[in-house]
Amino acid sequence: MGFSYTILIVLTIITFVSWLNYRLLSRLFPFYRIRMVKYSWLLFAAETNLAIVYSLSRHPPFVVPEVEGFRFFVYGALIWLFGQLILLILQPLIYVAHRLLKSNRRADTPETSSSVSGMSRRNFLQRSLAATPLIAFGIGTKGIYEAQTAMVVRRHSLVMPELPHNLSGFKIGQVSDIHLGPYFDLAKLDTVLRLLAKEKPDLVVITGDFTDDLALLKPAIDKFDELQPSIPHGIYFCMGNHDYFHNARLVRAELDSSRIVLMDNIHKLIVPGPRPLYLIGVDYPWADFAHNGIKVDDNKRKQYFSAANQAVPQSAFKVLIGHHPDVLFDGFAARIPLTLAGHTHGGQVIIAGRSLLTPFHYMRGLYSEGGVYGYVSSGVGHWFPFRIGCPPEISVFTLMA
Repeated sequence: MGFSYTILIVLTIITFVSWLNYRLLSRLFPFYRIRMVKYSWLLFAAETNLAIVYSLSRHPPFVVPEVEGFRFFVYGALIWLFGQLILLILQPLIYVAHRLLKSNRRADTPETSSSVSGMSRRNFLQRSLAATPLIAFGIGTKGIYEAQTAMVVRRHSLVMPELPHNLSGFKIGQVSDIHLGPYFDLAKLDTVLRLLAKEKPDLVVITGDFTDDLALLKPAIDKFDELQPSIPHGIYFCMGNHDYFHNARLVRAELDSSRIVLMDNIHKLIVPGPRPLYLIGVDYPWADFAHNGIKVDDNKRKQYFSAANQAVPQSAFKVLIGHHPDVLFDGFAARIPLTLAGHTHGGQVIIAGRSLLTPFHYMRGLYSEGGVYGYVSSGVGHWFPFRIGCPPEISVFTLMA
C-alpha cells in the first residue's frame, strides 16, 4: 500500500508540474494554444508517467528493463521530466520578462511603434521567450548525453610528509559505483579498464556498487581478472548498498572465485618493509538487518572500522576504502593518510561548482583534514542516467614524499 501511495504522489507531482508549465505558456504565448501543440504536450506527459510508473516498480528504480528499447523510452521520459523541472524554476523569469515586454509595447509612442527595427527586436525577444521550453528540454538532453558518453580521469598528486620513501610515486587507481546494467554495459567497462590501464596504477580499488544486472557480473569480473596481471599489487573491492540490493551472496561468491580481493572488514599487507603499506577495507554499515533503503548506522560503521584496523602494525602506512562517504570520518579520526569512498555519484548535478543535493557531509572530490586526505568519487556509472557538470570519473592518486 505504501508503494502505491508513493507512485500516486510522484505521478500527481509530475502531472501538476506539467500542467502548471503548460498553463503559463498557453496564457502568455498563442503558439501553445494550437491544438496539435496541446495534444503533443499531453502525449509526452502521459508517456513520462507510464515510464516513471514502470521504472519505479523496478528494484532499485530505473534499472533492468526487460526490453532493450525501453531504455530510450526512459531517456525520453527523463528528458521531459527534467525539462519540466527546469521550466518550473524558470517560470518567474518567463513571466516577468513577458510583462516587461508587454509594458514596453504599451509605453511606445506612435513614432517608436512605427519603427520596423524596434518591433523586430521586440518580436525576436518575444519569440525567444516562447522558445524557453526548447532550452529546458535541451538541458535535459545534455544531462542524459553527458551521463552516458562522458568519462574523465582525475589525477591527484598527494604530498605526504610521513610517506615512506619506498612508496614515493606509488599510484592507486579508484573505480567506484560501476552499476553494471542498462546504463553501463560491458563495452563501457572496456573503456574504463582501457583508461585505467593507461595510468599504470600499482594498486586498484573498487569502492562498491558493482552491479545492477547480475547477468553482467561474471563477465565483468572476468575483465578485471584479465587486467589484474598488469596491476603489480592487485585489485581490491568493498561492498556497496546496490550489491546488497541485488544479491550480496552471489556477488561475494563470484568475487571469491576471482582474482579480485574482497575487503570485508579486513586488512591486507600490500607492500612489506620497515613501514609497510596496508590496505583496510570496510563493509557497508547498514542501519538494519533487512538491508532496506540506504541508511547507515554510525556505531556499526565504527565497529567495522575497528575490526578491520585491528592488529595493523602501528608503524604501517594505511589506506582505507569503503563505499559510504561517512567512512571518511573514521579515516580522519584515526589519521589514516588516505581514505577512498564513493556512493554519492558526486550528486550528479553540479551548478556553479556545487551539488544541488548535498545529503552527505562529504559529497564529492578531495578533502584534507590535519594533513591527511579523503576522497569521494563521482563514480564511473549510475543507476539514474542524468548528469550535469559532474561527469563519470576514474580517480588516480600518486603518493608523493
